[in-house]
Amino acid sequence: MFKAVSPEDRPRDGAISRTWLSRARHIGVSLGILVLGILTACRSLAPRAEDHYARAEQLLNERQYELAAAELRRAIELKPDFPEAHYQLAQILFHALGDVKGAIAEFQTAITKGYPHPAIHYELAKVFLDAELFEDAIAQLGEAIRKGYETPAVRLELGRAYLAKGEWERAEQELRRAIELSAPVEFPLAHYYLGEVYERQEKWASAIAEFETYVQIASAHAEMLAEEAREGLAPGAESFSLPSDLPSVDAVQQRIASLKMRAALRP
Repeated sequence: MFKAVSPEDRPRDGAISRTWLSRARHIGVSLGILVLGILTACRSLAPRAEDHYARAEQLLNERQYELAAAELRRAIELKPDFPEAHYQLAQILFHALGDVKGAIAEFQTAITKGYPHPAIHYELAKVFLDAELFEDAIAQLGEAIRKGYETPAVRLELGRAYLAKGEWERAEQELRRAIELSAPVEFPLAHYYLGEVYERQEKWASAIAEFETYVQIASAHAEMLAEEAREGLAPGAESFSLPSDLPSVDAVQQRIASLKMRAALRP
C-alpha cells in the first residue's frame, strides 16, 4: 500500500538547501523591487521645491506674507541653490515683514546663487539705504550700472545716497542724470530730491523751483507714474516697488511757502 522510499530516492539535504536559497533570493529580489517602487512613488508624491515656490506666489497674491515666507523657506530647505526663492523671500522680509537683516542676507545669497536679473543690486541697495549703509548702497548701484542696468530709479537712489552723505555735487549730478534718462517721461521724485539738495545748500530759489516742478508733475500724473515704476523691475518686485511713498503734494506746497518766507527774509 505504501511504497518504501529508498535512500537513493530521498532528496538530499544540499538540494533542499539550494532550492530554499533560490526561493529566498527570488522573494528578496521581489520585496526589494516592491520597496523601491513604494519609495519612488512616495518621492513623486512629496512636494518639490518648485511646488512650495508656486504656493508662495499664490499666498503672496493673497497678501499672506508670513505663510508665503514659510513656503519659500521650505523650498530653500529642499533646494538650497534656488536663487529665485531667496530673492522672493528677501522681498517679503524687507517690504512686508520689516526684517532688514534677513532681507540683506537673502538678497546676497540670491546673488551668490546666480540670480540673473541685475535689478537685484538695485533692490539690495534700497535695503542698504533704509539701514543707512550708504557706501554699501552706492556699491550695489554701481554694480547694477556695470551690468547694464542703468535706469532713472538707479540714478535716483545714487542721488539719495550721496544726499544722505552730504555730497551735494555728486547728489545733484546723479539726480540730473535720472531726469535725463527718464525723458521724455517726467520723473517727479528726482525733482523733489534736487529740491532737497538745494535746500541743504540754502539755495532757496533753486529749491523752490524744483519743489514746484515736483508738485506740478505729481499732481497731474500720479497714476501714470505708478505704472512707469513697475517697468524694468526684476520678476517679483512689482508687488512691492510702487511709488506709494511719494511725498504729499500738500506737504510739499507748505514747504514751498516756508522757503519763500525764508528767501524773503534773507538780507
